[in-house]
Parts: sequence; C-alpha cells; structure tokens
Amino acid sequence: MKALVTGGTGFIGGHVVDLLLKENHAVRLFSRRHDIPERLKGKDVEFFKGDLEDFQSVIDAMQGMEVFYHIGEIKNVNRTASEKNVKLMGHIIENLKDKRVRRLVFISSITVAGIPSEIPASEDTVPKVILKDHYTSYKRACEKLITDKASGVEYVIVRPAPVYGPGSRYLGRLIDAVERIGPIGLPFIGDARNLAPLIYVKDLARAIFLSGMRSDAAGHVFNLTDGQRHSWFEFLNTIAESLGKKVRIIPLSPLFLRIPAIFFDFFSGIFGIELDLSNYMAYFSRDLFFENSKARSLLMWEPEFTLNNGVKKMVKGYRD
Repeated sequence: MKALVTGGTGFIGGHVVDLLLKENHAVRLFSRRHDIPERLKGKDVEFFKGDLEDFQSVIDAMQGMEVFYHIGEIKNVNRTASEKNVKLMGHIIENLKDKRVRRLVFISSITVAGIPSEIPASEDTVPKVILKDHYTSYKRACEKLITDKASGVEYVIVRPAPVYGPGSRYLGRLIDAVERIGPIGLPFIGDARNLAPLIYVKDLARAIFLSGMRSDAAGHVFNLTDGQRHSWFEFLNTIAESLGKKVRIIPLSPLFLRIPAIFFDFFSGIFGIELDLSNYMAYFSRDLFFENSKARSLLMWEPEFTLNNGVKKMVKGYRD
C-alpha cells in the first residue's frame, strides 16, 4: 500500500512511518526538511518537500496515494494558525476523490471529547464541559468537515490522550522539572490523585497505523487511551522513581486560581488567543477515564505498555 504521511518526522509520526515500513508499505514523507532523516535512508521512503501552509503542495503530494495519514499540523499558536489548519482540511477533503485517496486518517485530540458527563466515557458520551481553546476548536472543526463532507471516501478520526514516551521536547522539560523540583514540591491543580488519560507513543502509533489498514475502522472515531486507571500523581511519581527521586505535590485549589484564570481568559480575548484556562483547570482536576473497547474490537489493537514500563523507557530515552 502507498501511504502519504504528514508529520512523519515528528514525535508520533516517526513511529507510524516505522510501522508502515516494517509492514512493507511504501511511504511518501511530506516535510519541509531538505532531506530524509538518516535512519530512513535506503528504505522505501519517497521524500516530498512541501509546507502545510502551501495547500497546493499538500494536494500535489496526495497524487497516487492510497492512504493519507494527516498527523502534522500548522503550529497552532493563534487564531490565524487555527483557521489555516481548518482551511487546509477543507482543501484536503475537496481533493481526496480526484487524487484517488482511498482513506484519510486524521489525528484529532481527546480534548474534543471535553470533560465527559460520565465515566468510563466512550466515543458516544455527551461532554459535560466543552473545551474551546484554539487547539481543540480547530480539531473539532476538522472533525465536522470530515464527517459532513468526506462523502465517497473512507475516513478514520483518532483522538489521542496525552502522549508520553521518548522524543518529545516538552516531556524532556517535565522530566527535568520532576528531577529538580519534584522533591521540593510540584504545584498541581488539585491533589493530582484524579484519573488521568494517557497513552504511550508506540501504542498510539500502532493504533494510528491500523486505522489506515483495518476495513472495519472506516467511518469511525476512536478515543485512544491505554485504558488504565492511573492518576496524574502516579504518572509523576513513576517518573520520579525512574530518576531515583521522590515527588511531592503542592495542591492548588481551582477556586483559588479562578481569579487569575478569568484574567487570562480576558487577556487572551483581547489578543485573539483562546486559552479557555478556567475549563482546563477543571479538566486537570477531575477524573477523566475514556475506555478503549471500540479501538480494541474494530482495530484489533491492544496496548502493550503499562505506565511503569512506558515511563521507564521514556526516562531512559531522555537520559541516554
């Protein structure tokens, strides 16, 4: 099978590309980089130089591809970037048939599911609170475009939970913070004992890969988590233990932070940047548990990594 991948040199996409190659699929790697990463040289990878902000280059890259894994995005830092990402999706959908792409796999976000009205939550659970930040809003808008307008072409929407594993610069900073100030005290909204949705990067990559391959997946949305009942404290504490440290949580009351949250919401409105800080404080202080039975049954997918062994591999990856 011939697969086009955007974001294929990134944290998640790199693992998807590896799986495609391992299963003997041809990969067209869409990237702004001037050459193929060293580890991919000599493999069945075609480099296609383009830019997601150049919509025509994306459309040109679709020619002759059977599956399109849209993992990359225009860096979503403000309202303009958010709108560009949505416009890009509109152009992609308009050209899927002409370019004879059989299936589109779009990587959305678990935040589109909001704060669920009940747990465990499924893909059909009505949200109690809808998040409206730029990132979530653009993902939600893209989902609607796909479900409303991608007629005659198969699609799969994948909503990953927060992803951990080696290779993300943001997680590297978190590990450093746990190591340096964890024993003193990490501030956290609430006591960090609430259930947290998480997924290890290689487990997510396999689910994304299967979303492009499994016939039963067509037309479905998948909330992707590891399905384990763990808390934010367990996640942070496992990082600390892997570093030979201890972690202490300094609980911050959501009520205590309400006034600054209102201030930041107002400030962001003036400059056109949606933070939705009030709802995100609620998001990180409530129990969030999304079961993954739909992905297990339709993708024939099983998470392989527990929190303990996944975090150990992550910390080792950053320390090696």
